[in-house]
Amino acid sequence: MTSTTTTMTATTRFIARAPGLNLPTEVHDAALKCLVDWCGVAIGAREEGAQDAARRVVAGWGSTGRARILLGGTAAPAAAALVNGTMAHCLDYDDTHVGAVAHMSGPTWAAALALGAHLGHDETRILQAFVAGFETGARLGRGAGHALNKRGWHSTGVFGCLGAAAAAAVLLELDETQTAMALGAAATQTGGITASFGTMSKPFHAGKAAFNGILAAELAAEGFVANPDLLEAEGGMLEAMVQDGTARLGQADFDAGWELLHNTFKPYASCLLTHPVIDAARRLAEGDDAGKIEGEKIEGIAVDVSAACAQLAGKPAPTTPLEGKFSTAYCAALGLTGRLATESDFSTGNLGDPRIRDLVERTELRAAEGRDMRSARITLRLADGGERVAETELALGNPGNPMSWDDLRAKFDALVEPSFGPRTGELFDCLADFTRPGQAGRLDRLLAGQ
Repeated sequence: MTSTTTTMTATTRFIARAPGLNLPTEVHDAALKCLVDWCGVAIGAREEGAQDAARRVVAGWGSTGRARILLGGTAAPAAAALVNGTMAHCLDYDDTHVGAVAHMSGPTWAAALALGAHLGHDETRILQAFVAGFETGARLGRGAGHALNKRGWHSTGVFGCLGAAAAAAVLLELDETQTAMALGAAATQTGGITASFGTMSKPFHAGKAAFNGILAAELAAEGFVANPDLLEAEGGMLEAMVQDGTARLGQADFDAGWELLHNTFKPYASCLLTHPVIDAARRLAEGDDAGKIEGEKIEGIAVDVSAACAQLAGKPAPTTPLEGKFSTAYCAALGLTGRLATESDFSTGNLGDPRIRDLVERTELRAAEGRDMRSARITLRLADGGERVAETELALGNPGNPMSWDDLRAKFDALVEPSFGPRTGELFDCLADFTRPGQAGRLDRLLAGQ
């Protein structure tokens, strides 16, 4: 087990040396996929109430800065990151690091882009900052994220905050001592309650994590003194959140591979824990006997899921589209009725569809502590006594069953085209080739509508 001191020393050393990172091609590619996906899901949330409220509040602050607010003006970095980070998580369609059970790209890219633009950094340095932030939050969260979520803490608000602080530390060129202070200042601001899932507070957690991370690093740059041992110290962040002492931060061995390569992208616009259920439901709907199943009376639907799925995505009777994203029963009904579980499927109309309502009412979730959260099984019990079964061992989008660049492009186009029209392709190309010189300025002009 890595000691606290060793964890902090290794982490701050890694962050301080990030500008010299020699990124393998596959890590560079993964970071760009995160950027494309981040921007797509954020722009796709242009009409969501959470981002609108955050945007109006930030406008009222009248902050000044060169950080771009997506589909808006400019502001101070933390203020812009608050809006953009919230936007990125509004649809619950953003990528997820399963090991930390956290949406790392949402707050980390929001922080890196906002502060990078404000300070005038080039594309490579901004990407290095994102990678440093993602690796920091994901590595510290590996293992601990499960314990936090089980106890009601939203790990995105915890490890996303630490990731955003790390990214900001790179861009502010903090030394190792200052970086330790930034992480300490970030750790004391972490939070987010899982009972708020299905409301606007969940995406706010991602936006606030980005805001808090930048604020922590900016304070450290000005000589702010925090507890640099706050992550695991007695009475510190982890002990306060997991008081039975059963959780430990992931080991800070930054030579043991790249956490970015273990990231998961979402093909469906719902809580990641519902995805293996949707995969299984769609296979039943698309099978050779789908028509027969549709025409027969379904007596009951048993859905075997992980304990985490039942806890965090177990809303039995959703009444709003946002609650539907955290209802495994509703997501199963979408798949069984042939829907693709894209953003448009989480609608008031579908919630009121008699067929879907009937399927939701007949669905029983059966949670198993030992089941992998990336797997699920659906069993349809039919009126004639027969059964139809489909099982997902590894949901689409996970490493081992990944989404391709073509898959991400299709998702991006569907989310962005309503806002960008024929310029959607230009925006995608800019993001996918972000580290080419001049792309940061081009991205800013595109996002400003120029």
